[in-house]
Amino acid sequence: MDFNFSEEQEILRATVREFAQREIAPRIPEMIQKRRIPHEIIAGMKRLNLLGMTVPEIYGGMGADAVTTAIVAEEIAAADPTVSIPVMFLVHNAWSYLLAKYANRELAAEILPSVARGDKLTGIASTEPNFGSDLGSMTTVAVKSGSGYTINGEKSFISLVRDIRELGGGYVTVAKTDPGKGTAGITLFYLPDNEKSIEITSLEEMGREGSTWGALRFKNYVTESRNVLGKVNEGFKIVHEGFEFARALISVISVSTAMTCLNNGIEYMKSRKAFGQPIGKFQGLQFQLADHMARMEAARTVGYKALWMYDQEQKHGSFSRFQISKQVATAKLLSTVWAFDAINDALQWHGAYGYTRYNPQELALRGIRSFQLAEGSREIMKMIIARESLGRDFFKQ
Repeated sequence: MDFNFSEEQEILRATVREFAQREIAPRIPEMIQKRRIPHEIIAGMKRLNLLGMTVPEIYGGMGADAVTTAIVAEEIAAADPTVSIPVMFLVHNAWSYLLAKYANRELAAEILPSVARGDKLTGIASTEPNFGSDLGSMTTVAVKSGSGYTINGEKSFISLVRDIRELGGGYVTVAKTDPGKGTAGITLFYLPDNEKSIEITSLEEMGREGSTWGALRFKNYVTESRNVLGKVNEGFKIVHEGFEFARALISVISVSTAMTCLNNGIEYMKSRKAFGQPIGKFQGLQFQLADHMARMEAARTVGYKALWMYDQEQKHGSFSRFQISKQVATAKLLSTVWAFDAINDALQWHGAYGYTRYNPQELALRGIRSFQLAEGSREIMKMIIARESLGRDFFKQ
């Protein structure tokens, strides 16, 4: 067993930390006011190739593995309590990885260089108004039409909708190509944003002030067969590789956000006095802090183990897909629930000040709550863990 990061990874961490604290942290108030990620931050991420991390080097990307990508996500999250920028980072890089892995040569050569530069963002269009993780219930269909497909349907609660419309890019999209086959009739497409064929509607989130979120309506969207990712009717198996990458990144982001809030709480405990002494001397608060620090250490370790296992499975087939699913689900479940509880207590330690609007803990509490829903709810994570523990005979179909 080796829990060390490589020298190159530590150098990258230091570089990103310096960038995040210098260029991201001071601009959070501006981002909240304007409800969009400042262009200067995006430009800085492009400059460091952080929006091309998972794209192969041949196309201009960094070709980074999942663990290295998580290191960057962790440092960005430490600077942005709203988790808006980490959301853009994880969505773009997780689904760019899947795009790069399954796109045919023609599509890859056309799209990936601009994705690696950050000139085009990559999103995921999966959730629909009446379903989330139940892909078999989707109503978006892709009908064979000449040499390609015509796609109609609606996707909801989709991240980056305004960013992709303004900056350029497209969506890794799931659609039914053989509706009678259930999940065995689902195909994955890459669909570039198109004002004529994709109608977007913005939705306002509970938190994540700089993030953009909304609905997509595909209206007779015509795409060529070359935009199929992988093979026709095998999208259900493929798309989960992207979900598992994204879920594992969420686990590390959640811990990083919670640790920033806990560290804020520690400093406040040292300076805030009650009944003649710093509140940090009260054992009740000390015990709360100890519980949260222990849980964050555990959750971070489980998260990085999930990312390491994901890399080993992707590179060497060292683990099965089901082993990866269980480990990733464990990491996401523990980190998102424990992080929310830690942030909530850190807010409590700040007293009335913690409840003020745009206090870092208040921002983080609303932002991190989304991760108990995004990329698979906590209930779905429990179902995956139970299914892989008991065996599929105990999984209700």
